[in-house]
Amino acid sequence: VVDVAALDVIDSFVARSLRSLALTTRLRGAETVIVGVQPDVAIAMVQFDLNLEPLRTALDLEEALALLDRLVHAGRDDGR
Repeated sequence: VVDVAALDVIDSFVARSLRSLALTTRLRGAETVIVGVQPDVAIAMVQFDLNLEPLRTALDLEEALALLDRLVHAGRDDGR
């Protein structure tokens, strides 16, 4: 879980860095969830069409942990 609440801007460099982090952790069998994206930052990200795939997002830590819990349980159902 990566908290970006302190960031006033997420530009293309930060987006690429977050994507790289997510891809690297996925290679290690983990998922990355971004939390704390400020509303103004989210609007700017959409306007600039920043690609954050394969990142998952959640509103806060509690929601991120619930998302990760669902992913773990879904993986168990798939035999992983």
